[in-house]
Amino acid sequence: MIQERIDAKKVHFVPVDFNTDDLKEKLASHEGFRESTRSVITMEGVTQYIPKEATADTLQKMRGLVAPGSTLLITYVDENRCLRGNDIPCQIGKVVSMARRVGEPWISGWNPVSFAAFLKESGYETVSDTTQSDYNGTYLKDVGRMLNENDLLDMERFVVAKTL
Repeated sequence: MIQERIDAKKVHFVPVDFNTDDLKEKLASHEGFRESTRSVITMEGVTQYIPKEATADTLQKMRGLVAPGSTLLITYVDENRCLRGNDIPCQIGKVVSMARRVGEPWISGWNPVSFAAFLKESGYETVSDTTQSDYNGTYLKDVGRMLNENDLLDMERFVVAKTL
């Protein structure tokens, strides 16, 4: 795997309320954003908290603001493992319950097939869709940022996609 080094001066964090903020306006007001430039977009730990429509709207708007070939790093929760039925693993159930208690209920989830289709409809091609364990070994090991194996709940799936 070829890894490019990212210049930390070019990394910018832009806080966005995906339900209410105008994405284009938020990005345009940020000095580090350049429209129509190939970019890396990161949406980690977001999709389970907002309606699927808000995720779709955000991804479609973002695709229109960046150059083709931009990279999207996004996570989602597996609806069958985290949001449905009575067989949700205990540790995951505790996290979901705590999120609900603090006013941040998990409301959206997908499975790998439906998420790939969702991304395709939004203008992205899935490159990889991995579990937290896979993500640890594939992406984090080489940069010395391993997640603690005891903390791996495999709640979220990690997706790398490209804009079409």
